[in-house]
Amino acid sequence: MKRPATSVARRTAVLAATLSGLLLASSCSLNGPVTDAAAAGSGPAASAPAGVPFQRGPLKVGIAAREIVNDYNRDIIAGADAAFRAAGGTVTTTNAGGDATKQINNIQTLVNSGVNVLLIELGDPAQLSPVVAQARAKGVVVVTAGVGSTVPGAVTDVGGDEDLMAEMMSRSLLDAMGYRGDLYAFWVPGAPLLETRLRILKAMVADYPQVRLHLQPSGFSPARVQSQMQAVLTAHPDRGSIAGVWGAFDQMTSGAVQAIQQADRSEIAVASIDGDRATFPMLYAANSPFVATVVQNAQRIGTLAAQAALDARDGRPVATSIFTTAWVATRSNGIAAAELRYGDGVWTDVKLDRARIEREWPQDQQVVVMQPVSPRG
Repeated sequence: MKRPATSVARRTAVLAATLSGLLLASSCSLNGPVTDAAAAGSGPAASAPAGVPFQRGPLKVGIAAREIVNDYNRDIIAGADAAFRAAGGTVTTTNAGGDATKQINNIQTLVNSGVNVLLIELGDPAQLSPVVAQARAKGVVVVTAGVGSTVPGAVTDVGGDEDLMAEMMSRSLLDAMGYRGDLYAFWVPGAPLLETRLRILKAMVADYPQVRLHLQPSGFSPARVQSQMQAVLTAHPDRGSIAGVWGAFDQMTSGAVQAIQQADRSEIAVASIDGDRATFPMLYAANSPFVATVVQNAQRIGTLAAQAALDARDGRPVATSIFTTAWVATRSNGIAAAELRYGDGVWTDVKLDRARIEREWPQDQQVVVMQPVSPRG
């Protein structure tokens, strides 16, 4: 049953007000929106080399990004940069272009240049451990964002709950498929966050024997995914031969979407994670197979990571892992989902007609904000 527009607007307003209150309250504490606090004595010195205090002096920050290719990367960096500069710091950002070795070299260069705070955006925990230990031994405050695991020597890792987001996205896709048919999954082998998301998908598919999972190892490039998807479509030209496509993150998934659109196979359901600005034109494009994405507030990740570093530097305890909120965007709640993340001006940014979306897709589905909850507060 379609709900009246006024009812939808009222629920959206309540949701936005509730989330705004949540974020406002959390800005005063690192225990928010959600944290996984460590046991007693888990402050910044807990994983640090014994007897090495954090450096003092003017705030000099280095941000070492593995890559800066989409809104997720850019918004984490923007959130952190703004918070550090508001605290009076200078900020130097490096971009490794997706090269793990170059990222490690960039980290070493930043540390040798005299930064006293280091934010690492993305990376493999095992590969980062040695260079983080080196930085920490010099008294540098180290925080990570989007690594998905605590790196020894780092104060905390800030990001979305990867297991929860993967479950949310996979559930939406499996439901769109009717829990049956051939499902093709694209991810980048060895990328920690993407491996986690795939692991959750595999566990869920195991409960539905009518779903046949086909793994498609790929790369970060949408063009590569597009080429692979074209090959899959050529091998399976009949409608109904492919039920769904799972993509590990929106940007790479856009390649599969384009291939499906070109083949006029919009009966195939596609879903992914990130909720980038560019995702919403893909969601509402004509003949699009894209049915859902999990939206995460990447700028908030950067803000919380910066605040964690500042708190640790000032001797305040910081949770070992800090998780932000996420929500599923579909065509039936995409307006509220996008505005909750980017504000009312998002439609100008992405060049979409909000009124047309409402006419073509009644916004009768609620936005449900999800988060892990720790009994430790």
